[in-house]
Amino acid sequence: MITTSDTSAGDTSAGDTGRALEGSASTARVAAPPAPAVSAEDALRAAKPPVGTGASPLFAQLIALAFIGLGVVGVQALLVSWGVVTGPAWISSTVEAGDGIAGDSVLVLLTGIVAVVLGLLLLPVVFRRRPRKGLALSAQTGVHLRPRDLAEVLESRLEGTDTLTDVRVKATRRRVRITADSVASKGQNSQVQDDIEARVGPALDALERKPRLAVAIRNDGI
Repeated sequence: MITTSDTSAGDTSAGDTGRALEGSASTARVAAPPAPAVSAEDALRAAKPPVGTGASPLFAQLIALAFIGLGVVGVQALLVSWGVVTGPAWISSTVEAGDGIAGDSVLVLLTGIVAVVLGLLLLPVVFRRRPRKGLALSAQTGVHLRPRDLAEVLESRLEGTDTLTDVRVKATRRRVRITADSVASKGQNSQVQDDIEARVGPALDALERKPRLAVAIRNDGI
């Protein structure tokens, strides 16, 4: 007996499957929105410079401790009123101690003056701008470098110098001090200093605000 396969049915199912896949692919292409155009300035927006904490957290801690003290005084007065704790309440003792003080006495006047002076002294400290801790590089992406990292970069640029045996770098946002131990004679200190400045110059020029450079050369036993 001869059997024949139904190729037309297979071709039909394969065609349906191909058309379904093409339809799903076209649907996916239609559903995906185009990516928004982002300019280079928006993509590389400068970051904010790193800053320190300033003095505000210190005063916030002092105020928090003051409120804690007031809470302890209030709890002590409540326990005294309930009879749990013996003795007078601290609030009552304070009020009784100041009961005999006149409003126009010298003590009240001095207390007011001290309070006003302290308040005026603390206002600039609280509202002062937080100190900046980083050194901005000459870039549009807001790259900043910490002073201690700058010191390490400068030390690495001075490594391998023939006339130097040891180098110590101290860096702040406004000043860089390099102390170098040299095996050269004192008459060659100017050349050694020029060599040091030439080596660290490119790293300092990369900063947005170039700090002042001070070089001290110590001659080893010469």
